[in-house]
Amino acid sequence: MGKILLIEPQKILRQAIGLALFPDHEVKVEEDIARDVGSSKDYDLLIVDGAALRESNRLTPEAIRVVQSCKTPTLWLEEDPASHMIKREKLVVLKKPIERETFQSALNGLLPSPAQFRERSNSLVAAPGKGGIPKAAAKKKRGEASDQSAFQFIDLVDVVEEEPPSKQRKKSPRKSK
Repeated sequence: MGKILLIEPQKILRQAIGLALFPDHEVKVEEDIARDVGSSKDYDLLIVDGAALRESNRLTPEAIRVVQSCKTPTLWLEEDPASHMIKREKLVVLKKPIERETFQSALNGLLPSPAQFRERSNSLVAAPGKGGIPKAAAKKKRGEASDQSAFQFIDLVDVVEEEPPSKQRKKSPRKSK
């Protein structure tokens, strides 16, 4: 599961791209390029809709510099692939409208493999003094998961055949004449 930062000013495209990525990846969505995007190492991939940013006058020279200096692999969405201004390593330009197969192959080319994700999560567990999870806590969490699988669940569709205790007949109110 990769962590992806999506920069998309158009709400409908934010939702569409977010839903396309949702089950397999953790997605954070922003409307604009922030200054700290370039220094962030929290994400495995940066997706930027350059065409939409240009249309809304948000593609400033400063924003271009931030993306150009960013070390994170970047997927740049553009209507005309020749009009993008950023040239650097780990940058793939994808032509809009986005086709699902092309989008998935670009993601697979830029994101680390699932084995690398597991290595990264194991390194967090192995480095207790460097902000990772302490080993004891990690073992405890693994133990809790195995304890939960050992529970026996109660079948809630058992039929109870006991008759309710009979109540004495209530006296019906007398009718007045």
